[in-house]
Amino acid sequence: MSSPFFYIIFSLMLSSVALSVAFYIAYANFGRQRHALTWAVAFLFGTLQFGTTLNAQSFPSESAYLLAENACAIMLITLSLRGHCQRTNCAFLPRNIWPYAGVVFLVAGLFTVIFPHAGLLQAVTPAYASITLALSSWIILAARDHTRASEWAAAISIALFGITQAVAAWLSVMQGAVHDETQLNAFLHFMFLTLPTGYITTSMLIILMMASDISEEMKEIAVRDQLTGLFNRRGFIELSEKAYATARRTNTPLSVIMTDIDRFKFINDKFGHAAGDVALQHFARLVSEDRRRNDVVARVGGEEFAILLPGVKPRDATALAEELCQKIGASPMALTSAGVSMTSSFGVATISKKDTSLDDMIRRADRALYRSKHAGRNQVDLESSQIVRAPDGSLRPAHST
Repeated sequence: MSSPFFYIIFSLMLSSVALSVAFYIAYANFGRQRHALTWAVAFLFGTLQFGTTLNAQSFPSESAYLLAENACAIMLITLSLRGHCQRTNCAFLPRNIWPYAGVVFLVAGLFTVIFPHAGLLQAVTPAYASITLALSSWIILAARDHTRASEWAAAISIALFGITQAVAAWLSVMQGAVHDETQLNAFLHFMFLTLPTGYITTSMLIILMMASDISEEMKEIAVRDQLTGLFNRRGFIELSEKAYATARRTNTPLSVIMTDIDRFKFINDKFGHAAGDVALQHFARLVSEDRRRNDVVARVGGEEFAILLPGVKPRDATALAEELCQKIGASPMALTSAGVSMTSSFGVATISKKDTSLDDMIRRADRALYRSKHAGRNQVDLESSQIVRAPDGSLRPAHST
């Protein structure tokens, strides 16, 4: 191996060490994600592959060296694909991809020991890499409805790297059974022009993608209530303001239900704070069951919850609140053998032309909630400005038809 190639391989070996350490640190410090550990091990095999290349003369035979190098390369390639599957919970590929890796290694062994063919042997790993890189790119883009910018960058980089590996495989085949000097030089120059760039760039963009994942997780934690799993007040306000702006712009209904657990302090005092946590989780499960995808359910205070209902009129919002009120009253908590009953009060409000902001609508729902509690609890109150008198003299929600 000539001097320039030595330095390139040596730098790739050191880069692999650094990448393996970086992915392990990400695994150890950011949620112990399986894919981070898998990628750490993958780049460890990358280190071994490049180290093997630098120490080819140390092997007892050329066949032993070629088998060792191909084994490390196949492990690197397979683990890289497996990491993408783990990150996205991929359902597109078989859960166990190791048999396929084994077949690839057997093919490499075939062209090394049984039917020696320099060109086909050299084509095995880049051909395998081109396939797995294409699959990895596809897995990233298919993982979610709205692909993030970091995912697009990683997927495009991986796809381009896969194309260069396919070209490398073709150049390998062109060498024939015995290395043609001209074709070998073309292969080596192409590989050393594209491999370092593709290897390092895709690795860096995968790290960027992982950082984006962590950022999204932090954002999710910031807007979620850790006890109930529902949105917290911050998350509720963020989503509700968007829904309020959309309702204003499109002139569509928007309703909100404010509710809380009746006599929650009594539950805490009698059964303890652990029981209070169980009560909150029980209540959260009941109010969030069977909600639509665009409904927003949140714990906005100690025992106070909110349900935002885009596109829902006062009559339907009131009907839902009454249904929930009955459901909660009929669903005792399993704190004792006989169960502990729970009731709740509800206040309902719908967007009004008089509202100047989301806060106005929420305040009206809060006032309705307080009225339902003062009237005896375990009932629903519709904000009074949205009640009209029907021709028969009865009261009903405005816009109920």
